[in-house]
Amino acid sequence: MSVRIPSSSALGAGLVYLLLVGLTFFTWGMAVAGIHGLWATLLVLFVALFKGQMVADWFMGLREVHGLWRWVLTLWLFLVGALVSTAFVMVSGG
Repeated sequence: MSVRIPSSSALGAGLVYLLLVGLTFFTWGMAVAGIHGLWATLLVLFVALFKGQMVADWFMGLREVHGLWRWVLTLWLFLVGALVSTAFVMVSGG
């Protein structure tokens, strides 16, 4: 079963906002619980990048944009995520 978020609506934006808040509490909870290590760090990084993409899509209006502008931000998030992930893996010796 898949969850379909209504497009172009205040309800859809509200659901995305609640998802962003929920993911924020999830990562905060990981920190409070003392969950750490390489995989926890990479999970938090992935969640942050996912949240960035959701903000770009829903609150910057890039969900409806086709072409260069949508890809610029998506590729930027991917590049930053790849570089930060590589740095964490190299430092951890993994």
